[in-house]
Amino acid sequence: MEINNRIIEAEDALKKIERQAEYSCHNIEKYFDRIHDKLFTYQLFILTGYVSLVILPQINISLLWILIPFSCITRLIWIDYDMMKFHRQFSKIMELSSEQRGQISKTANKATCKSLEVIIESLISTILFIVLLWSIS
Repeated sequence: MEINNRIIEAEDALKKIERQAEYSCHNIEKYFDRIHDKLFTYQLFILTGYVSLVILPQINISLLWILIPFSCITRLIWIDYDMMKFHRQFSKIMELSSEQRGQISKTANKATCKSLEVIIESLISTILFIVLLWSIS
């Protein structure tokens, strides 16, 4: 009887840990989505700033400067697509082989690295915009 109680307690603890892991994974995804949304909005503001500078007739700036925020925006859309693909594959994880499961993990890691790259690219875009503004005045 004592052994059965211990087994039931261990199974309950394992289920609790699995629920916590699932909850944590969901929260990480939620925060990444929020970061991507904020970066996307921020890059639209930066794009507006670059367009404003290019359009002003008294300022002679190349139209190529607009490519900087477009690059970030495009990469953010690509990351969202990768995450959608990841979640589609993850929904069928029990049907996949261990090799395919490893590929899903690699996809998630790549998306995380791309997110970090876009954050760095956004910082660089901001610094370039500030330097551009500084050089005009």
